[in-house]
Amino acid sequence: MSENALYNGRIPTDPHTALLLALATVAAAGQLTPDQSHALIATGGIAELALDFLRLLHSRR
Repeated sequence: MSENALYNGRIPTDPHTALLLALATVAAAGQLTPDQSHALIATGGIAELALDFLRLLHSRR
C-alpha cells in the first residue's frame, strides 16, 4: 500500500499537498464568470445564515 493511501479519510496536511490544493483552488476560481462568482458568494451567505440559525436553536436547549 502506498503512503498516499494512509490518510484515514482525513484531509492531508503536508505542506506540498496544501500548496497544491491552494493553487488548484485559485486556478479554479480564476475560471469563474462574474455571475458564477456572485452565485458562489450568495451561497456562502445563505450557508452562514443557516449555521447561525442552527446555533440559535442549539443554544435555546
